[in-house]
Amino acid sequence: MIIKWLINNPVIVGLITILLMYSDWLLTIVQETERKDYYYKHYQSYPINTIEGNLILRDAVTKKKWINQKHLIIAILIGIGVPFVIMKFPQEICEIFLGYVWGIFFIVDTQHLSNIIGYKVSRRGLHGMLKIHQRTAYLIQSSRYLSTTIFLIIISVLSQSHIIYGITVAGVTSTLRQFLWLKKVPSISSEDLPPDEDLK
Repeated sequence: MIIKWLINNPVIVGLITILLMYSDWLLTIVQETERKDYYYKHYQSYPINTIEGNLILRDAVTKKKWINQKHLIIAILIGIGVPFVIMKFPQEICEIFLGYVWGIFFIVDTQHLSNIIGYKVSRRGLHGMLKIHQRTAYLIQSSRYLSTTIFLIIISVLSQSHIIYGITVAGVTSTLRQFLWLKKVPSISSEDLPPDEDLK
């Protein structure tokens, strides 16, 4: 079983964890690049025009930095920490833990890929401009996370797999994170009108 082999090879687990975290960052930059190169003509959010919900990383994403030192340092630290955890606990606990850690990045990476593919296929056959309030955008994104989580709950019940349990918990926490970010976004006024000027 692959998961058992991975748990018995913590160095490999650490490297995969770092790669998963960095892939999240790379896909974010690819998505931002595609948005600014083309999709910007059709999609803008307000009051702030951004795809990045994390305030700490937003500036680096806007500048399309392929390597962000803060993110890379955190990725390396987590990549070092995860192997130490899986060496100290029983296998069942390790499987749930690994499913949770990797599940966070599996889920967010699939969301990025969905957005990037959507941007790519929209290069033809899409016309007009969509100006969407950030709160509405977060609610749409939250619904995607929620539907993914419901699917994972069903799969975890049917499979009775420890790693799927962990991924399911990652889906729950990822969904909750989206709703928590809503608190940092201005509410939509009852007389909300889209801005007339181009958003920068």
